[in-house]
Amino acid sequence: MDRTEENRQEYKELQHRVKREVSKAKQKAYDELYTRLDTRRGQKDLYRLARQRDRDEKDVQQVRVIKDRDGRVLTSEESIQRRWKEYFEELMNEEDEREKRVEGVNSVEQKVDKIRKSGRL
Repeated sequence: MDRTEENRQEYKELQHRVKREVSKAKQKAYDELYTRLDTRRGQKDLYRLARQRDRDEKDVQQVRVIKDRDGRVLTSEESIQRRWKEYFEELMNEEDEREKRVEGVNSVEQKVDKIRKSGRL
């Protein structure tokens, strides 16, 4: 057997041994976890983790309270979501200020043209 074949064989054996050790370590960790979960403290930890995951899944995690249009503080999840909906509807349905300014400029230009044609300018 040449050197590369020996190296390959040695690598395979080591890889097999490592996989076995990792498997044993995982099994030991799971056994310890299950033993801990069987205790009262473990059950509390489990419920705490479940509550945390539930909170993390909610959309409005960071926003605890916001104010309504009148400045009153909203704390319930439903009222906060309603306010966000109102806010975005108002935001998306506003008239564009730039369009209003352009319309104003057009009417001024028309008046200037009219004055020029009449010869007053």
